[in-house]
Amino acid sequence: MLNHKVIIRPDEVIVDGKALAHNEQGGTMLTELYRAHVGDYPKFFKMDTLSKLGFVASELLLQAEGETRFEPREDRAVVFFNRCASLQADTAYQATIQDPENFFPSPAAFVYTLPNIVTGEIAIRNKYYGETSFLVLPDHDPEIMAQQLQLAFLDTTTQSILGGWLDCVDEDHFEAEVFLMYKTESSISKTNNKMDELIYTLKQQIIEALNLEDMKPEDIDENASLFGEGLGLDSIDALELIVLMEKNYGIKLQDPSQGKEIFKSVAVMADFIQKNRTK
Repeated sequence: MLNHKVIIRPDEVIVDGKALAHNEQGGTMLTELYRAHVGDYPKFFKMDTLSKLGFVASELLLQAEGETRFEPREDRAVVFFNRCASLQADTAYQATIQDPENFFPSPAAFVYTLPNIVTGEIAIRNKYYGETSFLVLPDHDPEIMAQQLQLAFLDTTTQSILGGWLDCVDEDHFEAEVFLMYKTESSISKTNNKMDELIYTLKQQIIEALNLEDMKPEDIDENASLFGEGLGLDSIDALELIVLMEKNYGIKLQDPSQGKEIFKSVAVMADFIQKNRTK
């Protein structure tokens, strides 16, 4: 369940559906927002644009929430997504090593050449000790994002997530759509139902791919071993499973030996597919 949402683009700021006044645009707007609404965290000025964006968006979000802050807690996760990773910081660092005649690598630039630095900045600021993740996607895909967020709630400790889309090309081209999401019983039930559906579908696909004509999905125990004393599959069957994963879920195993762990059971396969599928 979403309770609060902040949208920041180079020319607009929206907090819970209401426009927030500002005078500047682009990167200078982020500094304006920091001075007007935060002002007590000088490390902000050292950050790359992606971290500044996430920091300001999270501050506005948490102020809208209105709860007590800066007390240690493990029940809140920080989970973000984007497509450009740490492109702006990568470009800035590359500029410091581009010229062999003027080769001076910048530690200050290098430290931000991972997108998950922003999750760390937010967690440190707010004393969050729960999960922190930053996932880079091929595109802005709400369905994959929702799946990953619901999976985070499977951790019994996590009760809320500060997360969303946080992308930055350069100082003047960025987008934040961040929100606070709270655990509900229906959200967990929905996640479990989707996993049950995937397991059942996977059983059907295995039966079809391996020509197990006399079997029904109900005959396969999702927790039983697929090889040896379980379903009794062999190395040829393993190759068929590799093809099944690529054909139906867009997952291509670079190293066939990975199958030893992935194909332990249908349940393990389903979990791997849920986390890595591209279609």
